[in-house]
Amino acid sequence: MRKIRTNLINPVSADQTELFKDYIISIEDTVITEISPFKPDITEPYEDRRNEVAIPGLIDIHVHLSQYRMRGSYRPALLPWLEECVFPEEERSSQRQYAYSVSKDFYPALFRAGTTSAVIYTAPYREACEAAFEIAEDLGARAWIGMTLMDRNSPEGLQQTTDYAVEHSMELYWKYHDKTPLLDYIFTPRFAPTCSEELMRRISDFAIENQAWIQTHLSENRDEIRWVKELFGYHSYTELYQAMGLLTDHTIMAHCIHLSDKEINILRDSGASIAHCPDSNFYLKSGEIDLPGLISQDVKLALGSDVGAGTSLSMLYHAKLMNYRQTAFPVSPELAFYSTTLGAAKLLHRDKELGSLNVGKQADICFLKLDDDLGEQVLPIDEDFLGKLVFFGSELPVQETVIAGRSVYQAPSSR
Repeated sequence: MRKIRTNLINPVSADQTELFKDYIISIEDTVITEISPFKPDITEPYEDRRNEVAIPGLIDIHVHLSQYRMRGSYRPALLPWLEECVFPEEERSSQRQYAYSVSKDFYPALFRAGTTSAVIYTAPYREACEAAFEIAEDLGARAWIGMTLMDRNSPEGLQQTTDYAVEHSMELYWKYHDKTPLLDYIFTPRFAPTCSEELMRRISDFAIENQAWIQTHLSENRDEIRWVKELFGYHSYTELYQAMGLLTDHTIMAHCIHLSDKEINILRDSGASIAHCPDSNFYLKSGEIDLPGLISQDVKLALGSDVGAGTSLSMLYHAKLMNYRQTAFPVSPELAFYSTTLGAAKLLHRDKELGSLNVGKQADICFLKLDDDLGEQVLPIDEDFLGKLVFFGSELPVQETVIAGRSVYQAPSSR
């Protein structure tokens, strides 16, 4: 049992966040058992952390583990960036030792950023995906992890056969789906240009039958969209995925920048969700997502770092970028924060367990420091606190990250 005296900020909805000053939060085993105002007559021992604020563990719904070490490798657009930067880096994960080494770097970096849940792509090798699962389990990460699938239009060292992609994915699903409450497998066709119709249909048939998760990319770049039309002949990229059976309420589509009204309606009606990645969209000059249009049509959406095109694993940084990458549409701090916490948990169908600080929920918590090294408060807990938290980005240092009641990161000064 841990009792912590601290401050809390908690999302309620896309337009409401609650702030609690000087509260006790209690953790027993994996769950939150009490949240109540501090009372001076408390007799049980507690940790005095009034110089911190507790927020729900941050959720990253789109990140490429095998690209972690190549952040900042720049090309002016998506397709040359993939060819010249991404594919050579991912091929390095064919070596078992390298795949384990990247995973051992990646998860501690997630924890240092306050991220407690992540939806992850690995390189297109079973060994790379196994490494990601094994290190995640060892370190206590909460994650949905998939082996990237690509059976055509790919470099020789990365291209799988269709049978390899499908059969190994199914084996990985059965191995990890029920192994631990913290981990699950997600089917991960990279994007339509590198996937045959047979691959996409076989994956979707299995996923639908087993209510399994699917993640891929959609309408990130105009050259990509033209290529998809040349390859498949469908009227739109989204209609191709619809015909392949990939759009379900367990599907996460990354980017979705260049969508027609018809495509937005297809996504909404299918129940599929969008991983919005404002940092990488800007980095690769892919374009500006129609955020007001998607919100008005009730399309489910949350934030992804998209490392390695994304430059940071800090989801507070990406919350800031959610507003900065809109030319005219104002993104409130409440919406941005919600999109990294409770909104992301709802997208993953896990909002009864994750995404906010409530009694009975999993103890996934990030503690942020509010004072400087001299003990002077640099960010007061007042009515403007949430705005400053979001728009300062990653300025407040993470002091501790807790997943399912287990401390997976503590800042050196807090140990």
